Amino acid sequence: MLFGKKKKRGGTGTTTGAAPVAQDALPTEGDLIPADEALDFIAELIRIFGTQSFETRNRGPQEVEETFETWARHLLVGVPPPGRETPELEELDGERAQLDLPGLRLAFTDQRGTEQEYVTRSLADFRSAAWAFISGMRRSLTAEQSADRQLGHRMRRLESAVREGDPAQIKGEAQETVTLMTDFLADRGSRQRAQLREMSARLEGLREELDTVRKQAAIDAVTQVYNRASFDEQLEREIDLATLFGWRGCLILMDVDHFKWVNDNHGHPCGDQVLREVGDALTRCCLRRDDFVARYGGDEFVVLLRDVDLSIAQELAERTITTIRNHEIDYEGLEEPVRVTASVGIARMRTNESAKAWLERADRALYEAKEGGRDRIEVDPVDLDEP
Repeated sequence: MLFGKKKKRGGTGTTTGAAPVAQDALPTEGDLIPADEALDFIAELIRIFGTQSFETRNRGPQEVEETFETWARHLLVGVPPPGRETPELEELDGERAQLDLPGLRLAFTDQRGTEQEYVTRSLADFRSAAWAFISGMRRSLTAEQSADRQLGHRMRRLESAVREGDPAQIKGEAQETVTLMTDFLADRGSRQRAQLREMSARLEGLREELDTVRKQAAIDAVTQVYNRASFDEQLEREIDLATLFGWRGCLILMDVDHFKWVNDNHGHPCGDQVLREVGDALTRCCLRRDDFVARYGGDEFVVLLRDVDLSIAQELAERTITTIRNHEIDYEGLEEPVRVTASVGIARMRTNESAKAWLERADRALYEAKEGGRDRIEVDPVDLDEP
């Protein structure tokens, strides 16, 4: 598929110095995509990149997502690119900022470079721990082989003395061999105990490295609850368990009300603090061992409740939004604490329902909660009609 202006077509389908081109391979009018549709498509790709970017220590996922959302709007409606927003430009009705394609290319390059550096560093740290373990094993094996060579050499001397038949020589070699073997066995015991201690320490270090890498892959960097990838896996797992055991859990989808206002007025670091404390509130309210709390993305959180009735899910959701509503979030530099509210959508798993359909029903309920005034709970009507 092509977009932009039409290309001229030659009558023969060939150009000077180039291989012939089949007529049916040339673009036709139906193949062309209008420029507006192409821009919409590219802007959507930019938004997807911002939403799915790898989390790093340098930039939080919310910041990355909002940066590329601004780039998408810059491309579509001409708002100023990230870092150049000014009140004067925002007040100019109908004026578009000059399109900054080099800046967009640089933003993509910087983000991908940051992600590559973070992943490379994490892998390098784990690789260093593995190599330290391998080096320790190699040194231990080398020492063992050296001792075996010395004992083998002494045994060959004893065999030679026995063949020659000289009693004095046999006695002397036998005594030397016994002494060497006694020292060897004692040294081997000490060495093996030291090797076991070293191997234990190395294995413990590797275990900690693996736990750290696994945790980094499963936990959201900002809120320290599970991340979207972990939630997606858990959601499929809940569907499988429901199929096997007939369990019917509930899905709670929660959105922090007017979170963009917090970022715009107090900055992203303050917004991250709000998200952390909302995540803490969810964790405190969901106390069962099987309760699964995750950050779904942006300012949305999700809770999976295994094998519970709708009434229990509603009670937990009410307790959670009440806790959030009454909680004061202190942030350095602000005279007054920040207070936020949350909207909640709930859906109970249906028999033979897919993970996608279950999530979509919870999302529709959340939408109704926000449309209905926010700071409230809505349940999918299908579940309310259930006897």
